Amino acid sequence: MGAMREELHLLVDELPESRVLPVLALVRENVSSSRRREKAAVALEGIRNRMRGVTGVDEELDRLRDEPRG
Repeated sequence: MGAMREELHLLVDELPESRVLPVLALVRENVSSSRRREKAAVALEGIRNRMRGVTGVDEELDRLRDEPRG
């Protein structure tokens, strides 16, 4: 186990039981969000490959990938 994961385990072990659930929810949301971003990146790359050679597509896909989400 890496040093940061070990530190995380140690810190979680120090939390009072009442604080574990909110931390767990935060970690779950972060993992879920990360998976969604990975799936979206794969989908955009597939679109980019299908649209290769069409004028303006690369720039538009880059804009969609990089713009902030609300």
